[in-house]
Amino acid sequence: MKHVIIIGGGIAGLTAAHELVEQNYKVTLIERNSIVGGLARTFQDSSKKICPYEYSWRAYGEWYQNVYDIMKRIPFSDKKTVFDNLIILQGGEKTCSKKIPEYNNTFSQLPLKDYFVILPILIKYWCSCDERNRNTFSKIGLRDYIHRNKLSAEAENLLGKIVGPYLGFDYHNASLYDLLYCGEMMSNNSDKNYNFNITSLPTNYAWFEPWIRLLKSKGVSILVQTELIKINLNNIDNKIDNIIVTDKSKFYPNYQMMDADYYVNCTGPEVLKKILEPYKLYKSVQPFYNDIYNVAKNGRQIQLSVYYYIDKKIFLENKNTLAYLPNTPWLLMVLSTGHIWGDEYMSQYCDKNIKEIISVGICEPYVNGVFIKKPWSKCTRDEIKIEAWHQLINDADFKNNICIENNTELNNINIIQFTMWDSFIYKNGKIDTYEPKWANNINTIQYRPGPATSITNLFVGGSYSNTSTGTYSMESAAESGKIVAKHICKIDTINDNIYLHTKKRYMITYPIRYIDKLIHNGNFIYIIIIVLIIVIIFWSLCIKKVYKFSSNNYIRQVLYKFIRI
Repeated sequence: MKHVIIIGGGIAGLTAAHELVEQNYKVTLIERNSIVGGLARTFQDSSKKICPYEYSWRAYGEWYQNVYDIMKRIPFSDKKTVFDNLIILQGGEKTCSKKIPEYNNTFSQLPLKDYFVILPILIKYWCSCDERNRNTFSKIGLRDYIHRNKLSAEAENLLGKIVGPYLGFDYHNASLYDLLYCGEMMSNNSDKNYNFNITSLPTNYAWFEPWIRLLKSKGVSILVQTELIKINLNNIDNKIDNIIVTDKSKFYPNYQMMDADYYVNCTGPEVLKKILEPYKLYKSVQPFYNDIYNVAKNGRQIQLSVYYYIDKKIFLENKNTLAYLPNTPWLLMVLSTGHIWGDEYMSQYCDKNIKEIISVGICEPYVNGVFIKKPWSKCTRDEIKIEAWHQLINDADFKNNICIENNTELNNINIIQFTMWDSFIYKNGKIDTYEPKWANNINTIQYRPGPATSITNLFVGGSYSNTSTGTYSMESAAESGKIVAKHICKIDTINDNIYLHTKKRYMITYPIRYIDKLIHNGNFIYIIIIVLIIVIIFWSLCIKKVYKFSSNNYIRQVLYKFIRI
C-alpha cells in the first residue's frame, strides 16, 4: 500500500485525502492549525462561552458540483448527510413589510453606450483561444478597464462593486480575463438541481467535523497543530526523500521526520513558496518556484470578515438573505447568521444576552471610511469595529429594510462582542495576516500550477492551482483535490472511480476557438487543410445544385470528373 502525505487540511487537502483513501492509499494529513478547514474553518468553544466565528461566511453556488458530490458522501447523522445541512440563501416573501433591494438583474439597466464597449470585448473573448485570451486580458485590470473606457457608474457598481465581491475578487486588482472566464464558467455550468446555499450551522460543525470522523474511520491519520518545517530534496533523483515537521502543541520544538511515496501540498502559495525557497536555484525547481512566486506575489489579497454579537434579533427578507451594500465605502456584505444557526445551538456557545450574530464582509481595502476616515487596511481592530458598524447602520439599503424584534430602532441595538479572525494583526500601521486569500488578480492565470510539478513525487492542490473552475472558490479547491487524486492514481495505473466535474465551455465557440488556437500556435498547414475542406464542401454543395438542374450531359460529366460527387 503506497503512502501519501498531504500538507494542509483545507478543502483541497481533505478532498484529496477522501478520494485517495477510497482508492486504498495510506493517507496522512498534516495541518498547522488546531482546526481543519483552511480559510473556511470555524472557531467555537462552548467551555468559555465564546460564540462561533468564521474566517469568512461561506455560500455554495449552483455550479459547485464537486463540492456537492463530496458533501453527499459524508454522513452527518443516521438519516442525513452533510449535503442536507444546506439551506437556500436567497430572497423571497417580504417579511415585516421590508425588503432589501436586489442587484442581480441590473444588466438590463445599463446605458446603451456601455454595450458598445462591453459587447466587442465579449465577442473577442468568445472567438479567441484560451492562450490568446490570457495574453490579451490577463494583464488588464477590471477597474482600469472600466475607467479607461469610461463605463457608467451603473456598470462600475455592477461589474466591480457587486460582481467583484460576490466572486471574492479584489476590484482594484482583479483581472479582466478572470471575470470573463468566470462569467462563461458560471453561466454554462449552473445546475438547476442546486440552489445558492449556505450551511444551516457553522461550517466546521455542519461539514468538517463529520468529514474528519469519516476520514478517520477509513484509516486516514490526521495530525493537527503539525507544521511542515522543511522538505529534504534529493537533487539527483529530483524527488523528496522525506520531510521535517514539528508539533506546535509542544512548548519546545519537537521535530519529526516523515517519509512517503507521494507528497501533496494543499497549503496556500505563500507557504509553498517558503517551502521551496532553499531550492529555488536548482535547475529542476527554478521554473516551478518562479510560478509559485508570481502567484503568491500577484494574487495576494486580504479580505476581512468581522462578527458583531448583538442583543436584539434581526433578519433580512425571508430571514436567510445576504445583503449587498454597494453604496457603503467599504463595500459591506451582510449576513445575519445567529437565527439561521438557531437558539438551541447558540445557547451552547454564546452568552445568554447575545440574540443575534451578524457576519460582515469588508471588501474594499483602499477607500477611506466616513467616520474614522481611513481605509480599513490601515485601521486598528477597534477602529474597524466602529467604522464598519457606522457604515452599516447609516446605509439606506440596510437601515430602512432590516427587521428588528419589537420594532427596535437600529441605533438602540447594543454590541455585546466583536470578533475578527485572530490571524489578522495590526502591524506597522496596517492590517496584515499570515493567512491571506489568493485571488484572481492581474498576471496570475499564466502561473497557476497543475497537479504535477518538476519534483517527481510532489503534487499541488488548492484553489490557486489550475482547474476548470478557474476562480478562487471552494469549488476550485475541491476540484483540485480530485484532480491530484486522479493524477496519482494514473501514475500507479489504477482505474479510479473518482467523480470529477470538469466545467464546460460554450459549445458553439469550440470550432472558432480551435481554429484560432491553430493560428496562435502557428500551425498554418492545418489551417490551410481546414480551409480547403470547407471550400471543397461548399463547392460540392454548389456542384450538386448545378448537376441537379443541368440538362447538358457534357457539363455534368466534366463536373463529375473534376470533383467526385
